[in-house]
Amino acid sequence: MSWQNIEDAARAALAELGLLAPKFFKRDTFQVVDAEDGRRGNGAGRVKIFADGKGGIVQNWKTGAKGSFFLNAEGQTAALSDAERLRIERERKRRQAEEAARMDRAAKRALATWQAAEPAPANHPYLLVKQIKPHAARVGTWKRTVTDAAGTKQTVSIENSLLIPLFDRTGALRSLQAIFPDKHPMFTRNKDFLPGGGLAGLFWWIGAKTDVVLICEGFATAATLYEKTRIKTYMAFTANNLLAVGRIVREKLPDAKIVFAADNDSETAQNPGLTKATEAAAAVGGSVIVPPRPDSDFNDYQIFLNGGGYVG
Repeated sequence: MSWQNIEDAARAALAELGLLAPKFFKRDTFQVVDAEDGRRGNGAGRVKIFADGKGGIVQNWKTGAKGSFFLNAEGQTAALSDAERLRIERERKRRQAEEAARMDRAAKRALATWQAAEPAPANHPYLLVKQIKPHAARVGTWKRTVTDAAGTKQTVSIENSLLIPLFDRTGALRSLQAIFPDKHPMFTRNKDFLPGGGLAGLFWWIGAKTDVVLICEGFATAATLYEKTRIKTYMAFTANNLLAVGRIVREKLPDAKIVFAADNDSETAQNPGLTKATEAAAAVGGSVIVPPRPDSDFNDYQIFLNGGGYVG
């Protein structure tokens, strides 16, 4: 399909991935957009129109789907027809229903796993390495179907996994994050999210209500911040989810002072931890703090102050 202008091409590409278009398109910059099946401000995707206005890219962080869009050689063809718009709308509703059903199944699995888990002991290997307390986290057996290098599927069970709950804005448990006691050979990291559970707009928190609230990415960072400040701390789990969580917190706590405790991703292009925290703070009237040590979060920085090295 070719397009009369690049904005129509971008709108169609966003719709194909279940994302909403921004009110205004910009050139040569990534714009955060919402998933159509989530709450306003979920920040589940992004779109970028190239500087030359002849193409662009789009990604749905929630599903992992990516796409691109371009004008034809002349940049002159018909805009979206009514039939094409109807087809896109039908496809969007179909994907929305499938995604909702998948997330509901994941939520049931998350609840069953959480209820079967035990309170995390203070001597869990991850807690000891990160020098933090359990803060109501639990431990259980993490089961996941994975595909090995040969393309064979197998079910992996990892005992003594630290379990972190992910709630939605209504207070319902929707997913889980697992943190393994040791790195598993079938995973690139020592952490995993429940398949199909989603992430956009999901969060957890440590502490009771305070006039000032902190929002950060991971559990270890949140635990460190709360233990040092006794300020209620929310975790968004990823930099791309900071904005969505910030908007939910602002809606629930309109008078609170919101401070985003950014990861200092100084060794990564464009420092996404600080960049996303700054964008989120601007959107909800908050502020930003960042650890002064390069390539670290506040947990890394605290361990450094305690005389330790970077522990990942």
